[in-house]
Amino acid sequence: MIELLALPSWNTPPRSLDDWSAAFAERGYPPRSAREDADEVWLEVPALRVRGLAVLEGPHVTAINFELHDPDPDAARLVEDTAAALGWEVHPDEEDEDVEED
Repeated sequence: MIELLALPSWNTPPRSLDDWSAAFAERGYPPRSAREDADEVWLEVPALRVRGLAVLEGPHVTAINFELHDPDPDAARLVEDTAAALGWEVHPDEEDEDVEED
């Protein structure tokens, strides 16, 4: 599984879950959503096997951790293009190399 972390770029206006849904739909991939709890919502694009756990602060999304089932360039491009359209950046979510395993 590949993970990508989407974060707002510097000085980007706040974005809502509706903004994200509309941006995916504009690219031909309307997502479905499922509330995890009061501060987290899953956004899923089943056609590309992509889902992202959106962290909410009130009505605004503060970060989304996307999971791509396979290393699919189309899925990664969709996440990157959608984020860029909203003024967000996407970074590989790398494991912390400083953490020692027992």
